Amino acid sequence: MKFSNVALCAALALGVSATANAGVIIAPVSGVIDSGGPGYGPISETFDQSGLSVTYTPGVTDFDTYMAGNPQHSYVFSGNEWFSNQGATSAQVTYDFGSVVQIDAFALWHEDASGFTRFALSGDANPNFLFGSPANSLLNNDYGPQVFAFAQSISTRYLTLAMDGCPQAGDASFNACAIGEVAFRSAGGGGVVPEPSTWAIMILGFGAAGAMLRRRTTVVA
Repeated sequence: MKFSNVALCAALALGVSATANAGVIIAPVSGVIDSGGPGYGPISETFDQSGLSVTYTPGVTDFDTYMAGNPQHSYVFSGNEWFSNQGATSAQVTYDFGSVVQIDAFALWHEDASGFTRFALSGDANPNFLFGSPANSLLNNDYGPQVFAFAQSISTRYLTLAMDGCPQAGDASFNACAIGEVAFRSAGGGGVVPEPSTWAIMILGFGAAGAMLRRRTTVVA
């Protein structure tokens, strides 16, 4: 048995867990409007990077480095933002990451013409684990991200964003809630928490690699 084959088995075992690092950006794969909608524009425009001056690669791009660059979001509504129904003073949306993720920070591009005064984030088993009040964005100007760190990381597949006090105070020009863009920071493992089957594959891979090493040692002896 050649060592290259042993290394291959070890790589297969490690491959799933070493695909990305902690601190990368993760984004939802879908979302639904729970209340305040349907509104204007698809909810997907709040996580598909439309309107951002600099895009990122989910699961790869470092969250802190990207946010430090202050990427701007266009103030142009069409194709870039979501608004609730006109006249709504509150709204709620739920994002789906597609699998369980571990996250520890939330980035919000706070829409300039509407926005909201307060928000609460809730996960699968973490009701209202983060509250925040974003700063107002200047009307008819591109706007950068605002980052809110969690007291501790959470594991969840679904994340609910409840907004109220809509629109934002100040120079808001449209009576509604609105979101420019959202993104999240992975707390580990590229954001994805391995499923039980993934752990089983990894354990089998390590076992196979160990068996091959023992076999090689016996043959050489």
